[in-house]
Amino acid sequence: MNKNESILRLRLSTVDCNTSTKYYQLTAEIPEIEKSKIKPYFEYYTPENFDDLNNVAGKTKGWMCKSEDVEKVEKILGIIETRKKQENTLESVQRKTNEQHFTVNNNLKINI
Repeated sequence: MNKNESILRLRLSTVDCNTSTKYYQLTAEIPEIEKSKIKPYFEYYTPENFDDLNNVAGKTKGWMCKSEDVEKVEKILGIIETRKKQENTLESVQRKTNEQHFTVNNNLKINI
């Protein structure tokens, strides 16, 4: 397990393009008492749970919750590094990267 995985959060694990469903897994082990609190939102999936594996990306086996339950699970477990926070950070980095590329491209001069 790397340093980032020791921080408890939900990470995108599987995308089922057949149903447009995203599935998330926890990045760290949690105590049994915590598992019992979030169990209603998780299901153990196997490849047989998916209609067409050719249209499924990611892991197809393990305990996962669907995207509509992510916020509930984060709240129950007191997760600080929420999916929303991760998305906002990613968007910010992407914006900065795009701005840097735009600035570099505008400063280029082509001599013919």
